[in-house]
Amino acid sequence: MSEELYKELQKVYTKEAFANMIKTDIRQRLPEPYASIYCKQFDNFKNVADFFEFAAKLMRRQ
Repeated sequence: MSEELYKELQKVYTKEAFANMIKTDIRQRLPEPYASIYCKQFDNFKNVADFFEFAAKLMRRQ
């Protein structure tokens, strides 16, 4: 495995771990159904941010 690929894998793992920590905190602080609603909104926001990051990588390659 190349160093660049390893760093990318580490970055993805760190982002996912941080996202899970945020969702755990939301679930501990808020009652249901609000916790589920906010976690879903957080997931949607994360997906949009991941898409923009991916699009930026594609644009840099061209």
